[in-house]
Amino acid sequence: MKRKKVKDLEGGERLAKPVLLDMNTVLIYENTILKKEYIEKLLELQIEQVYITEESQQETADLEEQVRQEYSHKVKNLLEHHIHNNSENIGELSSVAKNIFDEVMQQKEVMDCVIEIHEHSADIYEHSISTCVLSVLTALKLGINAKEAKEIAVGSLLHDIGIRYIDVDYVEKELSELSDYEAAEFRKHPIYGYSAVEKENWMSQTAKSIVLSHHECIDGSGFPIHDRTNQEICQIVTVCDTFDCMISGIGYKPRKVHEAIEYVRYYRDIKFNKRVCDTFLNFIFLYPNGTRIILNTGEEAVVVGQNKQQKERPKIRLLASNEILDMMKIKNIFIEKIL
Repeated sequence: MKRKKVKDLEGGERLAKPVLLDMNTVLIYENTILKKEYIEKLLELQIEQVYITEESQQETADLEEQVRQEYSHKVKNLLEHHIHNNSENIGELSSVAKNIFDEVMQQKEVMDCVIEIHEHSADIYEHSISTCVLSVLTALKLGINAKEAKEIAVGSLLHDIGIRYIDVDYVEKELSELSDYEAAEFRKHPIYGYSAVEKENWMSQTAKSIVLSHHECIDGSGFPIHDRTNQEICQIVTVCDTFDCMISGIGYKPRKVHEAIEYVRYYRDIKFNKRVCDTFLNFIFLYPNGTRIILNTGEEAVVVGQNKQQKERPKIRLLASNEILDMMKIKNIFIEKIL
């Protein structure tokens, strides 16, 4: 942790301590990645210094953010150019997917890591990158070999290519809110996507199957073909895609992280492959840092740290007193509500 002048910030730094307006009001929570607009607000409020995490400590925590920033623009350009000009350069996305795979593999202790994800607004390209990262990590933790994991990376990065062929406003809307025509069109996007990549020789059949089957469920309730035999590799992307869609508002009203986790947990072994769900749920923190909560004592608190051993019992800071409590060590307090 080090103190840094706000005017020297460039964006992308992670806060080590919260920025307070007064003793009881948090402006920006600890562990927040500082965006340019946050820095502008700090300068506007004449806040001169903040505490940030040392870069060496940020290496694994920022994986998803780093990947999104680096590749989102390239993915968008390649897909837009392909769709509007019917170009053949879509194959370049294979190298992007493999780069994402390599990024995940380079993280220290990748098999033991637990990651923190926040609700976020995302376009379809950022969502595809997030789904790719989560899918690769899930595949590796399932023990899937590197060759197949790379095919999953390709398929998950391209899984929503078909959405670019429909004219439906699906952002922050449930399918039930769409007209019958719009809902039917949305349910066709895996078919449109599969048709777009079916003859691409650089893609494996596994990757193509992911594009077609990423909305299929093991109880037959998915779409577009209601396939109950959806293979585990496709189910990896189904689970990761569903989770990220829910927290980013792609075809759903945006949910809190814990709500999306509970959805996956509830439909474990119903809609989703049990082994995939268990593996996925094991590496996602339930309450991301910065989550505001109400305890069974009636006190309001904010999550400031995590416990790998019991993800449902994080470290918290009481807002009234600024006291830090480790819920693993204090067994008579519980989280009753998320604010």
